[in-house]
Amino acid sequence: MKAANKQLAEWDAELNQLHERNGDLGLKVQMLEQELKEARRDRGENRNSAQAVAEFPEPADLLNQLKAQRKKSKADLADIEVILELLSQADSLL
Repeated sequence: MKAANKQLAEWDAELNQLHERNGDLGLKVQMLEQELKEARRDRGENRNSAQAVAEFPEPADLLNQLKAQRKKSKADLADIEVILELLSQADSLL
């Protein structure tokens, strides 16, 4: 009878340890679920802000502004158009 009681006490102690571990794991799962929710929300916000496309002025307007600030600039309309195209491509990569 003493051996059976001893075995039951050991099993009871082991069961208590398992319950404690299970509770700890449950808390960890809750914390990870919260982190996942926050990461998904942040990712959604980042995706929405990344979709904003830069709006550039017309090439001729930019050329006029450049010529107004730098009278001796050697850039022409074709140069400005290429620069705007490069900026648009770089913006789409981000």
